Amino acid sequence: MSNSSLPEERKLLLQIARGDESAYTLVFNHYSKQVFNVAMLYLKDTIPAREVVQEVFLKIWLKREAMPAVEDLTAYLFILTRNHIYDSFKKQANQVKALDHFMLQQPNVVDDTDHRLQDRQYDHLLDKVVSTLPPERKKVYIARKEGLSNEEISVRMNISIHTVKKQMQLAMQTVRSFVKEQLHI
Repeated sequence: MSNSSLPEERKLLLQIARGDESAYTLVFNHYSKQVFNVAMLYLKDTIPAREVVQEVFLKIWLKREAMPAVEDLTAYLFILTRNHIYDSFKKQANQVKALDHFMLQQPNVVDDTDHRLQDRQYDHLLDKVVSTLPPERKKVYIARKEGLSNEEISVRMNISIHTVKKQMQLAMQTVRSFVKEQLHI
């Protein structure tokens, strides 16, 4: 984020803490583009990046009483944005784990040819999209599917845990987009 702060920023933060909506609007109008740009660095998609902007500024409004303690609003917004995005990644990863766990718990005694055919078709779709991933991203995705943690993947591939997380997030975006396109969702 750039360091262009608003004139009388400290005063604006105090006004926001007291519930001054016009001060909040000034801060939003000044910093929303910068928050959006940071979100785009991580997400590479405008719709989720816009949602992040809304969530970050909603959080500021909801926790406005804490604004006087903020020393550097630009840094504070960057950290809020980054943490919100990381929390979303964690939530998505937990949802994938929960779905995988649920699927493992399902009985395999159903003799339904349609379901088996669908499963094979879904596996084929998944294999097709995974084969298009860049090599490092593909390795991270496959390692995760094998049940390795981010830390284990990081050690195995000799890359940082942040790189593992980012590669997994990008792989999941690619898979979701491809599946939605193929299944016309």
